[in-house]
Amino acid sequence: MTDEARTLELFHGLMQLDTVNPPGNEQAAAAYLHRQFSAANIPCEVQELGGGRANFIAHIGSGSPVLELGGHLDVVPCPGEWLHPPLAATEENGRFYGRGACDMKGGVAAMCAAALGLHAEKAPLHGTLRLAFVADEEHANLGMHAYLARYPAADWAVLGEPTDLQVAVAHRGAARFYIDLHGRACHAALPYAGETAVTKAARAVLALDALNTRLGNLRHPVLPGPSLAVTQIKGYEKDNVIPARVRLLTDHRLLPGTTQAQAQRLLEDALLQAGITDFTLESRFFMPGGELAADDGFVQQACAVTGRVLGREQTPRAFGASCEQCFLLQAGARTLVLGPGSLEQAHTTDEYVSRSQILQAVACYRALALGMLNGDEQK
Repeated sequence: MTDEARTLELFHGLMQLDTVNPPGNEQAAAAYLHRQFSAANIPCEVQELGGGRANFIAHIGSGSPVLELGGHLDVVPCPGEWLHPPLAATEENGRFYGRGACDMKGGVAAMCAAALGLHAEKAPLHGTLRLAFVADEEHANLGMHAYLARYPAADWAVLGEPTDLQVAVAHRGAARFYIDLHGRACHAALPYAGETAVTKAARAVLALDALNTRLGNLRHPVLPGPSLAVTQIKGYEKDNVIPARVRLLTDHRLLPGTTQAQAQRLLEDALLQAGITDFTLESRFFMPGGELAADDGFVQQACAVTGRVLGREQTPRAFGASCEQCFLLQAGARTLVLGPGSLEQAHTTDEYVSRSQILQAVACYRALALGMLNGDEQK
């Protein structure tokens, strides 16, 4: 089977499986990949997580070093009016449309096709090529945490998130907090008996907006500065009652190295400096930022290899969204992000990826595996 035929078969097979998260149901996709790799006599397993959730892991070769190609099997929901069936891969003018086309079943299919092709050719790999596709990336990273609890970190890892096949080395983290602003409930006909929770919330939003402006002045070699936004305001009790509590939800995009405690302290300080008291904070979600040095040997090798395959110069850059690079880095794997499709298409109605980029991705992953597992890393 040719690389193109193998890639498109895998891609169509994955796209027809409903792995929308919630609830995920990644077990179906993991089982599908298990059948493909088992048929090729490649050691592999479905790591069951319960409730229809599962990871898929496969190994080609043995020993050290280990290069990991990975990503996630779940996709986001499919709201809105689609012109193409979301749970399919409809080809039109060189593009495949469907939920997860670029985020990231195109990348998963390309990684699998590259690995299966190398195995079929009996390519000389001095070490292990590991594939690891996890559940629940789009929500709480259940699959990644379960995977890292069971498997040792690879020497190098590539996440197939959509980067337009440009080598990305860093991403911002995310911290989300509930801020509960407390006041005294009162009759709506008597709104001036002291500052209400509603008025306090209005001042808090302005204080947080000012903090966002200050954060935006911070600089990073690759990433944009941090940002902070209020994404939800809730505070209703009754039509004629000014509520005793108003709740804000914030979304803080963090530079690598910023801890959850530091993110919380920034919020607390901004509110206190604005004279806002009687509030409480509750963490909703935290994911740290991630960063691999642009001059790392693995990054330089990836830029050189993919540059030759694509016929263009590669310069390390940022990945525009949060991703699981941070967890792999924390575990000890030197991790970069490289995949087909544009992040601008991710999570959109009529999401698509181009046929040409999926096939180019196969060539990139193949060349990178041959380079890294034959001692070609640039020191």
